[in-house]
Amino acid sequence: MAMTFLGADLNPFNRRNPAVINLVLICAGVWILTALLGLFWPAAVSALMFMPHLHFFILQPWSVFTYIFLHDGFLHLFTNMLWLFFIGSILEDMTGKKHIWRLFISGGISGALLFMLLNNVFGIGGEMASMVGASGGVTAVIVGTAVMFPTYRIMLFGILPIELVWIAIFRVVLDLLGASGTFNQGGYICHLGGAAFGLTYMMHTKGRWHIPGVDAIGDFIQKLFSGKKIKPMRSARVTINNDKPSGYKKGGVSQEEIDRILDKINATGYDSLTKQEKDHLFKAGE
Repeated sequence: MAMTFLGADLNPFNRRNPAVINLVLICAGVWILTALLGLFWPAAVSALMFMPHLHFFILQPWSVFTYIFLHDGFLHLFTNMLWLFFIGSILEDMTGKKHIWRLFISGGISGALLFMLLNNVFGIGGEMASMVGASGGVTAVIVGTAVMFPTYRIMLFGILPIELVWIAIFRVVLDLLGASGTFNQGGYICHLGGAAFGLTYMMHTKGRWHIPGVDAIGDFIQKLFSGKKIKPMRSARVTINNDKPSGYKKGGVSQEEIDRILDKINATGYDSLTKQEKDHLFKAGE
């Protein structure tokens, strides 16, 4: 019998769950397992941490991926998962699962690679620097969501309406200030790498920029975690496949209708949609 919480299966590999729920469950599960493992075999946990200096990276190259799911304490985990759940749910509700996985994983890897570059070229963080946490991937989700739906409004603290674009800008400004300081430079640099990927990926997805390789990397990550074959696609203004004849419908919804709904969201916010329009958007993102 499946165990459920808030309507979601507690099995983090259940594909029926929202992607943000599965990511939260995976990160929480890894945190518990590594906390226990660290009591008996700390070297194994260290082997999963990302160490940007080239000497250490050559010895454990997998850490550019595994570090994303590690966290330094409950507060670190809770903060990252809170951001991921609330902002990522907005993106997933309106566009489907695929962007969450792509932004989270690729954003985390991009952040690590940026830190590795600056560490090896300029010595930032020092030779023994190490890093854990999903912050790079979470920042990619935040920025990516803001690029896709900049005028979407959320109620900050339940009382103050604020558009997503200002939340993303505030986050990036804080990271720029942090990266210029001396405390946790690697972490802030990782956030900026994730933000850069989130911006690049979503601008490519919307058809504003064309970045070679972005679709191939995204398809690989989606296939890796979903186990599904990915249909070829090109950059498009929205997230459903545009390589279809005029009038093509996905989930019973035409491309023109989805474009109209997304334009309405950008103009007046998600809350202005009718129930039917929200249903159409959900079906198109499945």
